Amino acid sequence: MNLAKGALGLLGTVVIAGWVAYSVSAPRNVENAMNQEMASLDGKSINQVMEESKAEAYAAQCEEVKRLADEEWSRSIEQNRPARMEAFDAQIERFCQ
Repeated sequence: MNLAKGALGLLGTVVIAGWVAYSVSAPRNVENAMNQEMASLDGKSINQVMEESKAEAYAAQCEEVKRLADEEWSRSIEQNRPARMEAFDAQIERFCQ
């Protein structure tokens, strides 16, 4: 009976140690996979493609926010009222870096 308890205790310890080792190494493995160059992405990694897509989206948003800010400024001059540019300034600062 003591031998069975010892064997089960050892097995449980091995299972827990394996689970901990796997959980620690899994994020590292994913990061390595995300940084590997892939032929299907023209030799770029997934992270590079994501960064390029993000930069393109920010550039498009920057242009749109600048256009909207210019329209708001023009309307405020035409209507002889103060422009509310705080929101546009914050968005321009965010997207146009």
